[in-house]
Amino acid sequence: MGLGRRNLAWLAVLSAAGVTACTPKPAEAPAPQQAPVAATPPPAPPPAAEPAKEPTAVTTPKLECALGVPPKAKPGEPIEVLFKLTNRSESPVWVLKWQTPLEGILGTVFEVTRDGEEVPYQGPMVKRAAPNADSYTAIAPGATAENTVEVTQAWDFKKPGTYRITFRDALMDVATRKEDVPRPGGAYQSTPVTCAPVDVTVAAR
Repeated sequence: MGLGRRNLAWLAVLSAAGVTACTPKPAEAPAPQQAPVAATPPPAPPPAAEPAKEPTAVTTPKLECALGVPPKAKPGEPIEVLFKLTNRSESPVWVLKWQTPLEGILGTVFEVTRDGEEVPYQGPMVKRAAPNADSYTAIAPGATAENTVEVTQAWDFKKPGTYRITFRDALMDVATRKEDVPRPGGAYQSTPVTCAPVDVTVAAR
């Protein structure tokens, strides 16, 4: 059966208005949700450095050394050297006299040169037993221990020239307590000490 006139009229109106039959739009799939990102914890602070340990205090006696010699001498003439050791500490010290002029010349207590060339040692060499209390000399605060030795008995000073005499750079043992003298088992406490060298010119007058 054909469409009525009224239906045809409505179709014409809808066509003119651009209305067409609509197909339902399929629902869009929901966007996938992103998993929450865990917060990164801040980096741990570096461990605090341990404070440096203070070095252990070491008490070193303040000893001052000096040499004295006549500035000129004749060939073959005796030459005496004055050795002085002064305690600049506030406490007494006990110094082992071995290998120092305080006991005389019983070894190479000096280095001797003539115009820059070494003069060989010709004196005695002593073989010792363990030291006793008498091997030490006590020096009170501000006091001086001294001795004069004749170096021509152990070195040859007969040739003309300028001789330089230098003391060794250390004392074999120095104690700051009387009860430590003598040291048990040879546990010596070497102490550095510096003497300015002295010069003597040997020449015929």
